[in-house]
Amino acid sequence: MLDPISAFAIAQGAIKGIQAAIKMGKDVQGITNDVMKFFDAKEKVAKEAVKDPKKKYSSDTSQAMSTVMQLHELNKAEEELKWHFINQGQSALWTQIVLERNSIVQRRKVQEILDAKAAKNRKAEIDEAITMGLCILVAAAIIMLVAWGVIEMKGKL
Repeated sequence: MLDPISAFAIAQGAIKGIQAAIKMGKDVQGITNDVMKFFDAKEKVAKEAVKDPKKKYSSDTSQAMSTVMQLHELNKAEEELKWHFINQGQSALWTQIVLERNSIVQRRKVQEILDAKAAKNRKAEIDEAITMGLCILVAAAIIMLVAWGVIEMKGKL
């Protein structure tokens, strides 16, 4: 998995590519690949920065500062990108991108919740099956012991 520092470096590279393409006069379609790289890396920075327990920071505050500053820089770059779309007369396209992103995030979160519930239910079913199997095994052992005891007593009578 990509660590937040590498993802941030990729995002910065994508930003530089976007800025260079804009200076060369490329339109929105001409920067699509760099824009996708930027958003992929930005999302990884946001996700991985919060769940990077191996990261060695001297304090929680320095980790927070690093994360916040990286996301601040990436949000600023996203805002500049939005204005580029608007200046190119593509504000409707930008709006569609943002709406679709929000829709994808919402669907992904719903799916994650459903997957977690399904995993929890599956674990409960497995636990129940194991418990039932053990109960049957114990019951069979008790029945065998009782039967053996009865046979032994009949033999002594």
